[in-house]
Amino acid sequence: MGVRKLSLAIAFKNGKNLADLTSAWLRHVKAQLQVVGVDPKVKLQVGDSASLVAPAALVAGIIVESGLPYEHRPLRVLLIGSDPFVRFDHSTWASMAGDLLGCPGGVEIFLNVEEEAISSGYPIAQALNLKHCSVISHSETRNCARDSLDLAIWIHPAAEALDDAEIENRITALHLAAAGVPTYASALNEADLLGQNYLLNEHAVELQPLGGELARGSRAINRFGISTTSLGVEGGWAAILTKVVPVSSHVDIQDVQRVKAALSLFCVEGAIHNSWSLGQHINGVAFNRVLPVGLIGNMSVDAKTGHLFSESDATKELEIVGHLWSTKLDTMPRTKRDLLLWACDVKLSFLSALPKEDSKRKAAINILEAAMEAGVLAAGVGLARAYEASRLDGAKSKAKALYEEVGDRHPMSAYALAYEAYGRGEVVVAERLFRAAASFGYPIAQTDLGKLLYEAGRHNEGITELAVAAAAGDPEANYVLGELSAKASQLQDALDFLRKAWVLGHAEAAGLAQQIARYMHDNGIGKRSLIKRELKEATSFITKLQTRAAKIAKEQERTAEMAKELLAHTLAKPLTPQPIQ
Repeated sequence: MGVRKLSLAIAFKNGKNLADLTSAWLRHVKAQLQVVGVDPKVKLQVGDSASLVAPAALVAGIIVESGLPYEHRPLRVLLIGSDPFVRFDHSTWASMAGDLLGCPGGVEIFLNVEEEAISSGYPIAQALNLKHCSVISHSETRNCARDSLDLAIWIHPAAEALDDAEIENRITALHLAAAGVPTYASALNEADLLGQNYLLNEHAVELQPLGGELARGSRAINRFGISTTSLGVEGGWAAILTKVVPVSSHVDIQDVQRVKAALSLFCVEGAIHNSWSLGQHINGVAFNRVLPVGLIGNMSVDAKTGHLFSESDATKELEIVGHLWSTKLDTMPRTKRDLLLWACDVKLSFLSALPKEDSKRKAAINILEAAMEAGVLAAGVGLARAYEASRLDGAKSKAKALYEEVGDRHPMSAYALAYEAYGRGEVVVAERLFRAAASFGYPIAQTDLGKLLYEAGRHNEGITELAVAAAAGDPEANYVLGELSAKASQLQDALDFLRKAWVLGHAEAAGLAQQIARYMHDNGIGKRSLIKRELKEATSFITKLQTRAAKIAKEQERTAEMAKELLAHTLAKPLTPQPIQ
């Protein structure tokens, strides 16, 4: 038995990853079951067992880092958080941290809230007579922290969360750290860590990576975490290990509010991860001619042009969802800490909808209004855009009021006000506001300013603005210049402008390019091989757009059918009368 105990401790000390450790753990558990003569009728596999081993490995690893002795009496470890993995089977598996340290029974697990989270592996825990966790309430924890606990581990802090449970978790963790109880924390990935540190700054603490360095192979990277590929190379359950320490530098409160608003919206919306990690260069876009940089909230940016992309749920392709203004693009940071702050501002500016569920929608509105009051203009613009897209009564007037409050301090609000003035026929006002938006280097505003000037007969001024926007990569500007070139019989120039538009998804530009190329081909105008290629590629792109539209329509039809089935299922349930209060 002693040899088996030692082999598990050696596997923990020398194992390269969770799979290695789980394999050793399975051998250890099976041997123990043979000793007690129990067959629990549960088949153990590495993949299924990893989630049982990871919490114990996390606890054991933190104990080693803390340097606390565990040989003479059990260490009392509080696991703080709402994570289900640590709650499985009354946290019996987390208590096996002692086995990993070569000291069975050397760790006693505490939780603030017990919950019935029973897994298929619980019969094994019962057979091995593993100890259940002890429960100590949040208030009890705060009243007698030093006497009751040796160590605390905050699993995946969510300082942005608004629900009572997460607020209690945060208060308890910060109280323990202030009381002198060694308090550690795990983060999902680097972006998560950076975000939590922005939010915890107002509480005068930060999560410091173990060893002070966050790099592949460093002490801060949990080699026994549960990796999730969509969260990045070092992303996943308990991927990064930190300690709660006093803050090293204070952050501007407006920056805290900016990050809090963006991350709180993710919580409200139920978003858990992106399609890529923060700062990741995304390959495969336009045959790698475009390498967008991953931001947050399924958003990425082409650092050269400012085009913003998002992955379509229906087609899984990147689609352009916006265009940054040059004064914003020019300030794009290189460090991930600053990039997160910058990305939060971009995310808020390009918010396009509010949650449909009433409670979530109200929460989102409160979050954005609070950020706006703190001076985060992007939050006001994002809320205005969401109101614009809403069908709720009074939403349009609320959007207008917000745009007017922000005014020409933000290019997107200035542009929205300009567009509205133009619709009312107030051309002078519209031109002033379009110029205000264009002064930020906002290509969309430059395009519409150019179109307004051209329509007013100020052709040279209009073409100058359109040329600036086209050079910045605005598809509509290139389309308009392509039309004007075609009307002036400058057909090759027209094709050049139109290609710059249709490669970015401008359907009308592709259709016009197809017509011009066919005319040139049929009438022997231009170099025949180049015109044939242009005609072929424009036609191919139109076909691609049609295929994409069909996919989207099919996905929408499937979603509508699922919603109809869900509604029918809900209506079929008998109503339960509520007691009269």
